[in-house]
Amino acid sequence: MDGSDVDGIKRDISLTVNNIFDSYEKVNYCLPTMEELRALFSDHAESYIGPMNKLSVEGITNLFDKQQSREQKIWQVANELEAEQRGLRSQQ
Repeated sequence: MDGSDVDGIKRDISLTVNNIFDSYEKVNYCLPTMEELRALFSDHAESYIGPMNKLSVEGITNLFDKQQSREQKIWQVANELEAEQRGLRSQQ
């Protein structure tokens, strides 16, 4: 995965992940479990990935492969952001 891809995705979704943590914490007075976070983030991931016929991934022509590539990237970044948020919030 290209480093610029990761940086761009991280920039695009970091606020969303932070907002999910903030909202969940305000309502439930605790951090979401990994499963809860993934369920809450799933809708955002689908809209970020976009419709299959509009995907553009360099070097890949098969639509399913394009979708899978984008999905892998976004979830990898989401996992990194989740770990960062858990670390930051555990220090508070």
